[in-house]
Amino acid sequence: MFAIFLVVSMFSQGLTIVSYGNSFITAFPENLGYYYTHTSRSLRVTALHEDTSVDIFYNGSSTPTKTISISQKGNTVTLKFPKSAEVYQLDYATQSIRISSTKNIVVHSGSNTYDEVNKKSVQTNVVQPDENLDTHYLIPSLNYTDLLATFGISPPDIASKRYGSFRLIIINAEDTENNITIVKNISGSIQLESFMIPSYQLIQLHFNASLMMVNSSSKIAVLLTHPCLEKPGCTCSILVHQILPVRFQGQNFVVPSFPGITQRWLLDTSNDKTNSLPQNNTNLMPNLSGLWSISDPDKSQYVTASSNMSLRLISPGLFIELIPENMFAACYLLHFYTYNKQAIVIAKTDSKDEVHTGETLQNAVWTEIPDTEYSSGTITLNEESSVIWHPSSKIAVYILQNPVETIFGGPAIPINEKPDKSGCVVIPGVFNVGHEPLKWAESLDSCAHDQKEFACPTDEGLQMDLVSAVDTTDAEGWIGLRRSLMTTEWYWKNQTSPSSPSPPVTYVNWGDGEPQDTLKGFCASLSLDGTDDFKWKSAKCCEEKFPICYKPPTTIVPEPQPYQTENIP
Repeated sequence: MFAIFLVVSMFSQGLTIVSYGNSFITAFPENLGYYYTHTSRSLRVTALHEDTSVDIFYNGSSTPTKTISISQKGNTVTLKFPKSAEVYQLDYATQSIRISSTKNIVVHSGSNTYDEVNKKSVQTNVVQPDENLDTHYLIPSLNYTDLLATFGISPPDIASKRYGSFRLIIINAEDTENNITIVKNISGSIQLESFMIPSYQLIQLHFNASLMMVNSSSKIAVLLTHPCLEKPGCTCSILVHQILPVRFQGQNFVVPSFPGITQRWLLDTSNDKTNSLPQNNTNLMPNLSGLWSISDPDKSQYVTASSNMSLRLISPGLFIELIPENMFAACYLLHFYTYNKQAIVIAKTDSKDEVHTGETLQNAVWTEIPDTEYSSGTITLNEESSVIWHPSSKIAVYILQNPVETIFGGPAIPINEKPDKSGCVVIPGVFNVGHEPLKWAESLDSCAHDQKEFACPTDEGLQMDLVSAVDTTDAEGWIGLRRSLMTTEWYWKNQTSPSSPSPPVTYVNWGDGEPQDTLKGFCASLSLDGTDDFKWKSAKCCEEKFPICYKPPTTIVPEPQPYQTENIP
């Protein structure tokens, strides 16, 4: 048994933050409302690049059930699935949904119950790409009856074994037989159960707090679900929650305060059964259900675990996977499903006012989180899809919606880890050095001919990107900095848009004694010698040096137009 835990601990190395890719697998859990006869199931596929072809494989088909084309980056197609797509039976099933694409996409899943007027229960989740899947998963310790008791809710009279426990859907993500081992702790005794799942098929199991771990021989996706999670007022809510592999765990968490949530508890999942969760120099204490109570439920909190864990915020009908601090990202894509569209943003206090939505700086309502460098902000949005990003710092972003009778939400979709002042970057900018030395003006034309810009390291971050991208040599290269013939002031040559003003020269990396007077030159070159720290110097524009060009990053802003809709038979 020790070997199993050791393997899981070792697998925490290697972190992938983004949630885009070109291969996905998922399923729709059963969606049952006591009083609601209408349900819907959909996947939203958003292209990050132009001219993307997407194949959908459904219900065990080895050939695409449907192929769609998305011509513009940022466009979204909604795929609507029939009721028969829901996984309602225990045991094996073929109702997995595979999606493959020619270029990177993101996939978001949504399910809801509704009457003729309103959506009553909505659940969404980010479908993780295959590269984010794994072979080792820790399962949250959940007992349905104990959970209801924590929230002061009595199980309904009609509850049965079918609806009185949580479910686990395990999906084989590989085109091969997959050997599965589930690990249980029953009254202190570790028990193993093994079985096999055929290619791309799935199995659904009842589970309770005894189930600890799922291991597999090949990659799997794991969904924690409940068809009708009981809530106050004799209502229920579907639960859909994709469990992340062990490598996505962390120790430091900002626990956001979500408007409208009056009860909130924390649930940890960890390999370390002695793990503690201090807050304000006091260890939080779990109740009999293993839920941690936090002080000041109306305020955002910062907690630090004694070792790696997954941490979920739980409220009646609501499971939110918290983003550990080591998993903060630079930009996020958000999909909304109801009219009430809010985002909760965690950003560093000293740069919180630099948060953007789309291409616009956002005026959020911010509250500082005591004893931390962070603030929590609430942003109201208008579009069904948007991006939130920060040009210089990593942030965390959650969506929160309140349709009618339930609050739902979760982490937004991380698109890029590294901050970039260009926006929500899907392809980073690239520097390269030309093959032959040219004069400054010829270098400018050479970059333009290759549909690139003259390199303009306008800040320290771009300078470091340039340094890390080019090969060191004893030569020199031209950059897009020169003096004005009228004023002799230095300025950046803006090639992207001749009609827009050049950025101000606020960052320089001159070598000792540089720049020299105008007699020594009106142009600027950069040393390609690493021993010289890639310093700049002034030079005569007619000298021949290697052109340094820059291909700007590709960014994404979702198109505000209505989604294209495709029905899957």
